[in-house]
Amino acid sequence: MNVGIRFVQIAAMYMLIGAGLGIAMGISHDFTLSSVHAHISLLGWATMSIAGIVYILLPGCSRSRLALLHFWGHNAGMPVMMISLVLYTYGYKPAERTIGAGASLILVSLLMFVVNLYLNGRRAVPVGVEESSRMNTAVGASE
Repeated sequence: MNVGIRFVQIAAMYMLIGAGLGIAMGISHDFTLSSVHAHISLLGWATMSIAGIVYILLPGCSRSRLALLHFWGHNAGMPVMMISLVLYTYGYKPAERTIGAGASLILVSLLMFVVNLYLNGRRAVPVGVEESSRMNTAVGASE
């Protein structure tokens, strides 16, 4: 599994969900779920797409077990947090605990992402670096 590509693919789904929710709220003039919209857009679309692009650009990070733990933790925490946030927003107060559980899982997953970047980011050759190095060598050799 290419974790970077999978992150971007799932992020795109959250983009559609967030945009759809935003449009529905605008049409209905009911912004009750604005916090859900914000969290889906930021934690789902923005954060996951950025993480996916980082994993694509730094393949050493994407091959780490930390990347898989980040992927599965973030993707498990998102639906738990979002569904619980909807329930809580509509008055089901016991959902507050599961909002915290989902959010904690996401936070721990993001911590794994940061640790992965610090442990494996320096060892990873960014995509495109080898090609540009060869080009510079070839240009320098012909002069």
